[in-house]
Amino acid sequence: MNAGEQKKRLRDQLYKANTIYSWEYQGAGQKYTNLAYWILSIFSGGIPLLFLWSVTDMTVDSPVFFGLFILSMTLVFIGRYLFAPDKHRCYNLTPMGIHYTEQDMIPEMAYKIARGFAWVGIVVCIIVAFMFGPLAFVGAGAFALMSFGMTNFQSTIDKSYIFIDERSVVFHIRNDGVVSFTIPEKGKFQYKGLVYTSTLEEKMELLTNLQSLSINMEIMEIKRLNDQYKHPIYQQDEIAE
Repeated sequence: MNAGEQKKRLRDQLYKANTIYSWEYQGAGQKYTNLAYWILSIFSGGIPLLFLWSVTDMTVDSPVFFGLFILSMTLVFIGRYLFAPDKHRCYNLTPMGIHYTEQDMIPEMAYKIARGFAWVGIVVCIIVAFMFGPLAFVGAGAFALMSFGMTNFQSTIDKSYIFIDERSVVFHIRNDGVVSFTIPEKGKFQYKGLVYTSTLEEKMELLTNLQSLSINMEIMEIKRLNDQYKHPIYQQDEIAE
């Protein structure tokens, strides 16, 4: 049995194993990720307005400024909720590991609007082609293809998993709901990953259930996520190189 077949067999066993503990998480990720996403979205959406304001004689009370302000605010919310959306994750802990689903928390109305714009774009491309002839497809062809691709724009659910065994080391961040799983061996990505809990109580419940498994794994509290790289398993990895 090769490595791919073995991984598939373990994955099938993981999904068939009894669920010991399950929980849901809705959010951006780590404690300050939500704030970082907002800062990045505001910065990106405000650049056009600030640039035009600095190079023109536009005043705050002008209609142009008001229009650009509305556009900038729209870009801010698009950036935050479409390009960096919160995630809805459903976790299931089993004796072999954790399997979970992940879905972007984008309102269905946003998908409907995107699909509507896609159909409008297709119609516009057809009209342009009839008005200007085949040469119009040089510029409109790419937009038309993109529009066709967006007509089925809808929410998707991704499946992921993390194996655990006696080699696993579990790090949990103090005063945060993040739990990190890893093992010493390189290339074992299916044994490594992050899971999130909504509250500290929920995280402690997860850790309690992990401790109840008949697996001799190490569970360690850290202050910051990067502190896990100070653990001896990573130091041994560097010495081995």
